[in-house]
Amino acid sequence: MTIADQIQKLRIQKGLTQERLAEMLEVSRQSISKWELGQAVPDVEKIIRMSELFDVSTDAILLNTPEIQEEKKNPLHLGSIYLIVKDFEKSVDFYEKFLDVKVDNRCRSGNKFVEFYVDNKCIALMNEENLIGHSTDLNSPYKFVLNFWVEDLNAEYERVKALKIGNLTGILEAYPTYHYFHLTDPDNNVIEITGGFHMNENICQSCGMNMGESDYGTNADGSFNREYCKYCFANGGFVKNQTLEESIESCIPFLVQDGTCKTEEEAREMLKKEMPKLKRWKNL
Repeated sequence: MTIADQIQKLRIQKGLTQERLAEMLEVSRQSISKWELGQAVPDVEKIIRMSELFDVSTDAILLNTPEIQEEKKNPLHLGSIYLIVKDFEKSVDFYEKFLDVKVDNRCRSGNKFVEFYVDNKCIALMNEENLIGHSTDLNSPYKFVLNFWVEDLNAEYERVKALKIGNLTGILEAYPTYHYFHLTDPDNNVIEITGGFHMNENICQSCGMNMGESDYGTNADGSFNREYCKYCFANGGFVKNQTLEESIESCIPFLVQDGTCKTEEEAREMLKKEMPKLKRWKNL
């Protein structure tokens, strides 16, 4: 077994995405990907840092040892359990003393969430004041968020969407390296699923629709155009001469109809955020 395999297994065992590990090591996600693909080898400093993060010896990274457990074939990995708290600073102090563990990471803004790692599992405290859609009712008995992560967020989103088992948001962006979607259980508890996400892969660069081969638009010579869907682009030109705002409004009913968004306003806000990033609109 190679060093690349060892790093990937230890990362998954710890419940970390490539993006999260990259942040903790202060390297790019591409560096993590290259290590796990065997295209590069981390330096000694990073190996020592990983041994500390993974709670294993450096030999467990460099060699095939019994310390590493076999990866489960289920692609869905438990990431964190989020406890939603009202008095954030008081709760942080309480759990630091109770768990005898200092805060592993404080969110970039300083007061949104913190993470504790106990027995290789993550328990996070989320500040209710900074949350939208999480137990905003003061009388709500639901005070936790269950977090999972997957390598391919797009594929997992389509899998969960097909199950039709609860209310589902679209794929949202907390910041450029953190994408997620929410699913609610029968008691309205929130399940947050995060993972690797490629916004511009196989989506129409005009409306944002996911495209298969049958959905591609056509160029003037009749060949397929793989950047735009057939509803937006045909025979080498855009089907409708719309502004960005008009295109957003025309897309809203489809997002509500297919269950991506629960309301028109939710769909409108999501489209206002994502569509300006698409090729047709981002240089306007």
